[in-house]
Amino acid sequence: MAVGSKEKIREIYEVLPKLNCGSCGYGTCGQFARAVAEGRASPFGCRQNPWSGYKISEIVGMKVPAYAYGFQPALLSPLGVRPSPQALREQVRTLSQNVDNILGRLEKLKARR
Repeated sequence: MAVGSKEKIREIYEVLPKLNCGSCGYGTCGQFARAVAEGRASPFGCRQNPWSGYKISEIVGMKVPAYAYGFQPALLSPLGVRPSPQALREQVRTLSQNVDNILGRLEKLKARR
């Protein structure tokens, strides 16, 4: 084990939820922290708190984008240009339709019970 890696493992472990659920593929949060520190696991492997991956990435010195791939804030286009009000209305309409579709499916599932 490299010098300082115990400290790095401890820092990573402190960020984790400490539930030892195994969803990351490791038996305990400590085992997962060690695997990340040794470069054998992704910092984003924790399924209980995926957002902890950003803090863990800082600890291990990995640069990550501020937003997940394919996701940008609604007010910025991929080119960083603000969309027109008409484009924003279209996005809201599309999102609203998607939500309505999801809610409709949930109501159908609920009715089956």
